[in-house]
Amino acid sequence: ETIKQLYIEADSLQLTLYDNGIVDGDTVSIILNGKTIVSKQMLNTVPFTKTIYLTPDLGDTIQLVMYAESLGSLPPNTGLLILQYDKERNEIRFSGDLTKNAAITLRRKEKNTPQ
Repeated sequence: ETIKQLYIEADSLQLTLYDNGIVDGDTVSIILNGKTIVSKQMLNTVPFTKTIYLTPDLGDTIQLVMYAESLGSLPPNTGLLILQYDKERNEIRFSGDLTKNAAITLRRKEKNTPQ
């Protein structure tokens, strides 16, 4: 399920993951255009941070999926994803279970060129 669509100009973005609510053992994997870039990361109050480099081979439309690996002791799997790029900060709350996952679509916008 696509929960958000963002437009990005930068060549990289920083993602930070937290548990959203009670820390109960939720675990997620993050999949970028079909490739696992974070595997079975437990969500906690301590942030997990990763920088993603958006290379041209990823194309102009990039899909980021938060895949619920476990539901913890209090289903569903819930988390907070913070994306930082282009001097912006987006806080995205997501949830998933063993049949539904949360996805974000990133679309590249043309870089501003000086005139």
